[in-house]
Amino acid sequence: MSGLVAQYNHSLALYETVTTQFQSMLSLLLAPEPLHIHSIRGRAKAVSSLAGKIERRRNKYQNLSDITDLVGIRIVTYYADEVDKIARLIQSHFTIDRANSIDKRKELAPDEFGYASLHLIVEIPVNAQGICQGAYEKICKIEVQICSILQHAWAEIEHDLAYKHPGGASDEIHRRFSRLAGLLEMADDEFRSLRDTVQALPAPAAAAPAPVNISVPAAPQPICGFRRFLLDFPNLGWAAFATLLFFLLMFFIDWYFGTKITHLAMAFSSLFLAG
Repeated sequence: MSGLVAQYNHSLALYETVTTQFQSMLSLLLAPEPLHIHSIRGRAKAVSSLAGKIERRRNKYQNLSDITDLVGIRIVTYYADEVDKIARLIQSHFTIDRANSIDKRKELAPDEFGYASLHLIVEIPVNAQGICQGAYEKICKIEVQICSILQHAWAEIEHDLAYKHPGGASDEIHRRFSRLAGLLEMADDEFRSLRDTVQALPAPAAAAPAPVNISVPAAPQPICGFRRFLLDFPNLGWAAFATLLFFLLMFFIDWYFGTKITHLAMAFSSLFLAG
């Protein structure tokens, strides 16, 4: 294990902490913005991956600070035209190592197709606890890749099938990947156009409110005198009850015995009430 790899392996926990902290900072920065973020993912470089990189580029790296992707963040957005918007936000809040930042979209020749993403190298002060605002021990460089979701899918598959293959990739495989990259570039443009078309559509008219059925009480029917008497009878007291009972009794006697008995009973009743 080389000295740089051993030094990195000793500080790996710190780089993992910085990865988590910076990923959270970017999430807070981008959350309020009107952007369509698919994901924000981070990783500290694997020790084996760093060893392979140093082996392939011998004598290029003298210090860990020379390696700009020990901490890597990838921001994936749905639409390709939001890449620059995200980049401007990051540039306005953090220090950028512009010499090592790469816009791969501009590196492609007019007749070439490939991975079209923007790589910003952010410089962050850190100490033993991670990212800090006060006294710091060193500057950690973080590679922030910004790309569309289609470019992200292309890069993941290309890296898995071509870059990681021990024997490398043939010209035919590179050509097929380039053809796919061209199709995805057209798809990015079409998705962006569809989004703009949908956003330009007029807002749907508000639905008419449902009719409100108001029940109107029926007009009261006229009440005859006797029916009204029956309705009001409970409120007339015991005298009314006695009168009604006496009236019914006289009606029955008059019908059964005749008027003489009725007159006698009425006289008796008068004497009784008077008494």
